[in-house]
Amino acid sequence: MVKSLHKKSFSYIYLLNLVLLTSGKLFASATLLEDVCRQTHDQPHCMNVLGSDPRTHNADLYELGLITIDLGSYSATGTKVKIHTLLLSEKDPQLRTRFVMCDDYYEDAIDSLRDAVDYLKRGDYTEFNLDGGSAYADAIDCEDAFKAPPAYISPLTDENYRLKQFGEIITIIANMFPVKA
Repeated sequence: MVKSLHKKSFSYIYLLNLVLLTSGKLFASATLLEDVCRQTHDQPHCMNVLGSDPRTHNADLYELGLITIDLGSYSATGTKVKIHTLLLSEKDPQLRTRFVMCDDYYEDAIDSLRDAVDYLKRGDYTEFNLDGGSAYADAIDCEDAFKAPPAYISPLTDENYRLKQFGEIITIIANMFPVKA
């Protein structure tokens, strides 16, 4: 009888631990996407951009990294096309110079995002983090190019904001991976 009682107690304790562990994970954070976006400077934007992609709903951290790179690359490539279009029609030499600078920044950002895929696949989260930071900085540099005297209103503010957000999300994801010893 004591053995039977002991066996039942052990079973109940095991079951209780299992329930607590599972519920703790469920209630500590509703989704990985929310965990990531909560750490950004613009949580609603992050949730809107990443949450609208059906691939993110069941994605793990690795997949979320790949999806973010994919969306960031697509956005940066579209911005590069816009920059070329603006450059072709612009007559003001000062503005043309700024567009050329932004074209270079976006080329660098696209290269960084391409490299980020390789680093993520290799599990080199430090370099993955740096590539996210590089895309973030390229967006800021492009926006700042329009602030230099004589200052112009940037026609790329929205695009720069998006690229900056993708860079930030990549660095957040990189920092969520366990540190390798």
